[in-house]
Amino acid sequence: MSVVAYALELRDLIRSLIDVRPEPCEFNWLPPPEPRGPVAYSVEDGGQGDRKLRTYTVFALKAWGAGFVDGEAPRSFQEGFVGVVVPQGLEQGQRMRRYRQVLELEVALKSMVPGGLALFDGTPPMRWGRVGAKATWEESLEAAAKHIIKHRGALEGLTKGTCSTPDVDCLAEVLEGATRRPLSARALMRLAREGALGIGNSLRDYYPILALESLERLLLFRRVIEAAWSRGSTPVFVVKTSRSTSFCGGSLPDVHLVEATLRARGSFEPGYAVANVYNSVYDYFGLSKRERSMYPDVGGLRDFYENRLAVASAFVRLRAGGFIFKVEVLYDRSAGAGDPAGLLREVVSRLSSLPLTSEGYPLPLVVADSNSRVARAEMEAAMRALGLDLTPESRSMLRV
Repeated sequence: MSVVAYALELRDLIRSLIDVRPEPCEFNWLPPPEPRGPVAYSVEDGGQGDRKLRTYTVFALKAWGAGFVDGEAPRSFQEGFVGVVVPQGLEQGQRMRRYRQVLELEVALKSMVPGGLALFDGTPPMRWGRVGAKATWEESLEAAAKHIIKHRGALEGLTKGTCSTPDVDCLAEVLEGATRRPLSARALMRLAREGALGIGNSLRDYYPILALESLERLLLFRRVIEAAWSRGSTPVFVVKTSRSTSFCGGSLPDVHLVEATLRARGSFEPGYAVANVYNSVYDYFGLSKRERSMYPDVGGLRDFYENRLAVASAFVRLRAGGFIFKVEVLYDRSAGAGDPAGLLREVVSRLSSLPLTSEGYPLPLVVADSNSRVARAEMEAAMRALGLDLTPESRSMLRV
């Protein structure tokens, strides 16, 4: 039987979930504040492509960012990377995503402007990496530090970090001093070439690799956000496809229920609704504070993520009848920012001053997305440049 028949069988149930608003969502839709301009801002985004061959996967990453200040020429930056995920069988998709996020953060740091908005696409990449159920952060990072320092030839030309002691602080220094990113991916490929990855038959052998990659991202994210705060710039993450349900508490995403509620009210005007204020990352991820910290106590990470970082979010529509998207604003709660609603109002005012698409989405983010995409033709050209055997992935044998 065709899947069309199954679709017809469940059509009424699916449509009742999507078309009808079964759960109420109460909120105040506030009128947009007066646009405040001109606004200085920076923008960044990243893209990736991959080619799955029969026995391995090659991937390409690109990140693009730019800074815009009224009366000055824009400054743009680009970073890229082509590699093979090693070891191949370890969470390929998640690890490529982490590498891409590292490149995005690198261009964000370079393109940031003082006193404006630091615009990012998507949710803040501040989730701790899953290190493993049978090992702690400390154990995994200690193992990674010992292995990397033992084989520090793999770091040659990749970092300004010069320490040689096999401890976690040394590993953090190496990662913070990186001159080529993602350092973890580059170092792992070099170790693999020398047969020195140090992987046996135990899953525990993989945990240091995940810890190394996560630590690079967490350290760089902290540096980027602290740089924004120190320059008087506000980090704003624009989430166009949010799946969060924490605001309305329904079975469908909040943005779907917000749109349905406004439609039922006959409201299609620009505006915004304050959604959530998270005073800690534990609140943000819907977790209770535990005795064992989620973040490693190295390089100031634990203090930054657990004592300083806070998030205020809102649902925003910038044009009449336009899309509604979510914004998440990061602020330093230790600095005494006591008015998240006022901060959101200021951010919406500044966003309203930016060039917008016909749907009301910030045009600079569209430009960043376009400039950071890895097109299929570009990926094919990279494969030809590598001169690799292009035997297709094994699933091709199932095609007739």
